[in-house]
Amino acid sequence: MIAARLRTWDTAPDLEETAFPGPPREGEVSVEVEAAAVTHLDLTVMTGTFTHRPALPFTPGTAGVGTVVEGDAALLGRRVLVRGGGIGLDRDGTWAERVGVPVDAIREVPRETDAALAATCYSPMTTAWAAVEAVGRIREGERVLVTGAAGAVGSLCVQLAARAGAYVVAVVRDGDAAGAVPDAAHQVLVRPAAAEVTVEGEADVLLDTVGGDTVPSFLGAMRPGGRAVLIGYVAGTTLRVDLPTLMSRDIALLPMNMVRRHVPAEVFDRLLRDLTDGRLTLRTTALPFARMAEAVETRRKGGSRGTIAVLM
Repeated sequence: MIAARLRTWDTAPDLEETAFPGPPREGEVSVEVEAAAVTHLDLTVMTGTFTHRPALPFTPGTAGVGTVVEGDAALLGRRVLVRGGGIGLDRDGTWAERVGVPVDAIREVPRETDAALAATCYSPMTTAWAAVEAVGRIREGERVLVTGAAGAVGSLCVQLAARAGAYVVAVVRDGDAAGAVPDAAHQVLVRPAAAEVTVEGEADVLLDTVGGDTVPSFLGAMRPGGRAVLIGYVAGTTLRVDLPTLMSRDIALLPMNMVRRHVPAEVFDRLLRDLTDGRLTLRTTALPFARMAEAVETRRKGGSRGTIAVLM
């Protein structure tokens, strides 16, 4: 079979001919991969500096979708999402034509769901759900700011917050990104770089998917007693905030930790069905497996608004 094999840290993997995985061990199945996600987490693992540092050579890929072809007879032929169980972290991942997977690391997905969407949707859709419902607890009539609103997580935050009955202000960095904001947004704000932000009316909630200087820049735009949900940090990993200002406005900082957060199966099923049926949208770029190096570079440079998958 063909697999993307990483032999040197912090490089792109090479496509190689390699042996199929052996027969599944007890509690595992073999999945023939249809599409695999290319994520920021995959790139982080590939640097060799992450908590999980697998032995080289190694096949990356922390998520994918495919069909069970070996293992538990009751699971044979089922189309499943592969995610968790150490896949792409402590053991070879989904960037291959076939992968061995623990049974508790698969979830059945509908046949009609687009392959690239099914392979890449789990992280952005469950993160957005947690930001809006479990952590942000957004209520009808609230005013919500969403940064990075053209990205995968941000765009879903916009849609889910609007569905909850909030007035949503989508915040983006430039005019091109403004054109990629979902129609569910009530207002689009192009944020000036490194400047304090003002908006018409104070916001109850800030959903920040970008990090960096976002929170201090938006404090003046929030009502006293508001909530700031900290989701991502692509714009910077350090938060510096004036404590007297933060305390006087009484803004609650609510960090997200999806590793510790349980996502109920019914939430996953509902969100995936909404994406499949078009009630929610997620921009997804799909490239053939032969262009894996291009997919990795595109993800590394942030050249795609949304998710990226490779198709086998």
